[in-house]
Parts: sequence; structure tokens; C-alpha cells
Amino acid sequence: MTDQQSLEWDAMAVMEQIHMAESRHMQMGALCSYLLQYPDMTIREFFTMASQELRDQEEELGYYD
Repeated sequence: MTDQQSLEWDAMAVMEQIHMAESRHMQMGALCSYLLQYPDMTIREFFTMASQELRDQEEELGYYD
């Protein structure tokens, strides 16, 4: 592996880590937002509701035709 290839691979690995951290941050932000909006909701109820919302969005986009 050349120095250039090594540098590119390292840069891609760092960018992937940044993207994953950002994604986790957004997920936690969404969770906190829902918990503030629905303080009596359990985590299980939150994930059930979130997965149903995703299914509804996918149906609207025609993924389940």
C-alpha cells in the first residue's frame, strides 16, 4: 500500500467515524425530543412508535408496493 493509499484509507475511516458519531448524536437528540414531548413513554414504546413511523413513511414512498 502506498503512502497515498494509506492516507486515503485513514481519511475514509475517520470520515466514517465522524458520520457514525453524528448519526448517533441525531438519534439521541430525537430520543430526548420524544421523551420531553411524551414524558410517560417508555423506551420500548418510543422505539415501537418510531419504527411504525418509519414503516408509514416507507409505505408512502412506495417501498411496499
